[in-house]
Amino acid sequence: MTGTGPSKKDFAGLINSLVGYHVVNDKILDGILEDAKKSYHRQGLDGFFEYIRRLTGVPLGNKEMKELMDTVIGAGRPEQALTGLVDREWISEEQARRIGEGLGTVPEKKARGKGKKKKRSR
Repeated sequence: MTGTGPSKKDFAGLINSLVGYHVVNDKILDGILEDAKKSYHRQGLDGFFEYIRRLTGVPLGNKEMKELMDTVIGAGRPEQALTGLVDREWISEEQARRIGEGLGTVPEKKARGKGKKKKRSR
């Protein structure tokens, strides 16, 4: 990995490790990114979402896809994005952990309030 984040080769390796077998490489990712860009330029965000649905088979409508995209983009950092996806129950904690390991980050833990001491008033 470079100092600017994972390369396409790194990302392909992460996808393959999550799936459990070789499904993609950096050249295939280039093609996917190019096709996604073309879909967006031809039909806007709806075209991009349709391309993603065809590619992945994910049964989400445009509203849910937009919400997912906003969650990831708005998170700021990968670990915050993973935490947001777990909070919305779009991925499990185990999936977030595995993705985080692949990216070299860990999802943020929620503060649960357990183990905190109450402040005493004087």
